[in-house]
Amino acid sequence: MSIRAVLFDLDNTLTHRGRSVATFSQDLADTYQSQLNCVDVEQIESIVNRIDNGGYPLKEYLTHPSIGASVAYALLQELNWQAPPHLEELSNFWFAQFGHSAVAMPEAEQTLTRLKQAGYKLAIISNGGHATRLSILNGLGFQHYFDVINSSGLFGQAKPQADIFIDTAQQLAVEVEQCLFIGDHPINDVQGAQQAGMQALWLSGFHVPSVQMTAPSITALSEIFDYLES
Repeated sequence: MSIRAVLFDLDNTLTHRGRSVATFSQDLADTYQSQLNCVDVEQIESIVNRIDNGGYPLKEYLTHPSIGASVAYALLQELNWQAPPHLEELSNFWFAQFGHSAVAMPEAEQTLTRLKQAGYKLAIISNGGHATRLSILNGLGFQHYFDVINSSGLFGQAKPQADIFIDTAQQLAVEVEQCLFIGDHPINDVQGAQQAGMQALWLSGFHVPSVQMTAPSITALSEIFDYLES
């Protein structure tokens, strides 16, 4: 059955999480430099990366219900503040600024443009709060490419559960067998999509598989077209 829709994960698929953290850290340093005794962007980035962990935070580092509040708390505890902001202010800075700090993966915009011009329906399936998903897409300038943007925060279930993949295909009005999903996580993205009945490509380089991969792997988004044209 031919592919009619191409679906994407967000973090480390269309946006580079690590580079986004680096940009966010510089933005935070610039914003709060007058309130810090010592501005150390590398320290800020190290703290944020420890908590964020590429968008997969470890429970032992989550001091608050959200990544943003946990990052804010750690920054308040560990940076050398002259006049520390309130926790709520620093948490809000994460939610307001992280999307604006988003850095696209190489070839992401060219790939989306080419897919759209070729007539494919496009969608996002991403774990996380829906508002933060939209903020990142707006920061990238990518939201207009997508027919459907689905998130675990909106749907109520997270990848790798099959229902969120099936729901997205239904919203696109295509069969799951007509969907190709691209993501970086071997289980949440690749296995989840395959178990829902979709075809899948694994964007390697961010996770070491804990299971044997049965999906083809790619190292760059432009390789999607090799698969679609094969």
